[in-house]
Amino acid sequence: MKITEVKISKDYLIAQQSNEIDYEDSFQLKTDLLKNVPKPKDCLVAFFKSFSPLLIKLIISREVIAKKLRLKTVNKMSYKQRNKLLDKFEGNIGDSIAIFEVLDKNDIELLTGQTDKHLDFKLSFISYKEDEDKIVELATTVKFHNLLGKIYFFFVKPFHRYFMKRLLKRMNEELIKIEKNINYEMV
Repeated sequence: MKITEVKISKDYLIAQQSNEIDYEDSFQLKTDLLKNVPKPKDCLVAFFKSFSPLLIKLIISREVIAKKLRLKTVNKMSYKQRNKLLDKFEGNIGDSIAIFEVLDKNDIELLTGQTDKHLDFKLSFISYKEDEDKIVELATTVKFHNLLGKIYFFFVKPFHRYFMKRLLKRMNEELIKIEKNINYEMV
């Protein structure tokens, strides 16, 4: 298992739908621990199931600050409610988890994002096979609308970069669980 930062491919939906971006990154997990290439929707589910307790505390703090700044926030739900929603997630255009709305999709990519008054963000969940390795990428683009967006992302960016790499590592474990459940259900 190897995690690296890579360029966003111009063929990806996120590159095609992100005009005039102010920030972009893409982190890639290359693994041979998965038997099959996971579906992009399963990558999103694994992403949300991979949040550490520290990340959850930071997200809760973000929600408190965002509410005071009148930015979009997430409806509160219990851990059990969130997992039930994730287990039923189909990944269709218009579906959403938290503030991540599915904007577009194809066989290898699920493009999510949100537009708010301070910035637009997009996050793509990408999965494919390369030789014998299964590849999972998390690609992000951000477009600032105003000074608040720049200030907000100045503080968020270091956390974003740190946690995206760790999430990929944890996602690998979740994707293995999802794969085992899918294989179990087929038997």
